[in-house]
Amino acid sequence: MKKILVMAAAFCLTLISAASSHAQNIPQEGDMFIDFTVQQDPSNPSSTVSLSNYVGKGKWVIVDFWASWCGPCRREIPYIRKAWQNLPKDKVTVLSVAVADKLEDTKKAAVELNIQWNQIVNAGQVPVKAYGIRGIPHIILFAPDGKIAKIGLRGDDIYNYTLSCLEGK
Repeated sequence: MKKILVMAAAFCLTLISAASSHAQNIPQEGDMFIDFTVQQDPSNPSSTVSLSNYVGKGKWVIVDFWASWCGPCRREIPYIRKAWQNLPKDKVTVLSVAVADKLEDTKKAAVELNIQWNQIVNAGQVPVKAYGIRGIPHIILFAPDGKIAKIGLRGDDIYNYTLSCLEGK
């Protein structure tokens, strides 16, 4: 009986969590992307960049919200690199967005990890709030029209799921 009550409570918490994410307007799969703009270099006012510089431009976009200090984020980099290297660049863009990180630490990690694809650095909490991110890495695939195709991609699914979208599966 105790086990059933625990399972029922867990199920209810899951429902409450899902309902509250919609109530708080946290974007879900199928929703249009939420744009944000950040100033990448605090000393350079013209260093602003927006998510809309990449998303909604007619390509699939893999966006990796990460931080230099995050071990699981670093472990996803080889999978992101696989997608970046092997998916057609005329149809897919890869973007890393550094959240909750120091600018110098992000830049150093990008060199260490050989991140050669597009980056938004110094984003702070802006995307975390916009997307209701509760943990990183948080990887989202955006469709060419800017709608969220998949939230929470990890490992080989980053490449495989994106490839299946390209193939229309």
